[in-house]
Amino acid sequence: MKRLVLLLVVSFSIISIAAAQDTQFVRKQLMQLCGPQMHGRGYYKRGDSIAAVYMAEEFRKLGIKTFNGDYLQRFNFNINTINKTVVKFNGKELQFNTDYVVAPMCGSLSGKFSPVRVNAALMNRPEKLIAMLNASPSPRVLMLDSAGLKNPELYRFVRALAMEKQYGIEGLIEVFATTPGTHPGRGQLKIAHIQVGKKAVPDSLDEVEIQIENEYNEHYPTQNVIGYLPGQTDQFIVFTAHYDGYGSYGEGNYNAAAEDNASGTAMVMDLARHYKTDEKPYYSVAFMLFSGEEVGLMGSKNYANNPLFPLNKIKLVINLDMVMTGQDGVILFGGINRPNEAAIVQKINEENQYMKSVDNREGTANSDHFPFQEKGVPAIFFLTKGPSGRGHGPDDTYDKLPLYAYENLFKLVTKIPVELRKQEVR
Repeated sequence: MKRLVLLLVVSFSIISIAAAQDTQFVRKQLMQLCGPQMHGRGYYKRGDSIAAVYMAEEFRKLGIKTFNGDYLQRFNFNINTINKTVVKFNGKELQFNTDYVVAPMCGSLSGKFSPVRVNAALMNRPEKLIAMLNASPSPRVLMLDSAGLKNPELYRFVRALAMEKQYGIEGLIEVFATTPGTHPGRGQLKIAHIQVGKKAVPDSLDEVEIQIENEYNEHYPTQNVIGYLPGQTDQFIVFTAHYDGYGSYGEGNYNAAAEDNASGTAMVMDLARHYKTDEKPYYSVAFMLFSGEEVGLMGSKNYANNPLFPLNKIKLVINLDMVMTGQDGVILFGGINRPNEAAIVQKINEENQYMKSVDNREGTANSDHFPFQEKGVPAIFFLTKGPSGRGHGPDDTYDKLPLYAYENLFKLVTKIPVELRKQEVR
């Protein structure tokens, strides 16, 4: 009896260690992908390329195959990168992401300025505003605060004056109730554009110092990371995630982009490990990690237009974006478009109680499943619901990801191809 108990304890320990190792693998990937050396996997200091080289090496170590001798599918798009940003009010330096951000298409500007402060009352008196602009020293920085303004058209008109560099305006500081988020941009403004939270603006503001350096690249080189494992058939299950994040805005100002979307990237890498160590799958399995999602699904669009094998060989695309919470269930985007696959997901979940709930939604252009969907390829997209440090800002760090339902979602996802095969042999 003692021997039986001992064997049970040892067996349970082995199982527990294996499960812990699975989590350790994912945590390791999250730490690497979210580390400062990758600059938020954006375009400052080629953070996207640093991440891509790392992921390609991980695929190589796992024994994942390439389609054409290279894991990298290269392409380019236009991007605006912020290489330096310093903003000071009355000599006090503001904190990026906390006090202010720069807008996505922000241009360069350097110098000290006496700001022209424009509030709702001044916007309602355009003749006085024009007189103030003409009387202020050039180049001019406009600080625009719309609090209390009941005329949005008037606000847009004044804002447009600044955007077009009218009256010698070289910079625009927009004041918001709270500091907004920001993201990479694919264009370049004529002016520097700063967005600041109201708490950071002193009552008396005599001097604004700005040092912003942008770099606009019409043909920025980037890459998708793609590999596969052959199965018993040439039909493919394709697991996708975007690895790019909101990136960095100068040295030290990086967003780790943990939930969005180091989480999906790490799960795809974990799936690659799962299928490599498991028995040969029935379907061939491809693993696609896309660049440029945050600036318009650029990587998945590029792949859908330049596939490495015929798109009609894809049985199903399973896209993973923001997948390491799950306290409140999971959303299945594309479930309404793909009733068969949605029914399979619901069946698996009802039988195993993996997720608290599965909410079917329309497949929209909100992640990398969509370019496949537009080509007529079956595609679904999982996004978990629940609290974390999420957001397109400094709080989206890997240590705030609970991995609450990670293992259960992983099991659910890997059962989908099994159910699809059952339908073929009925």
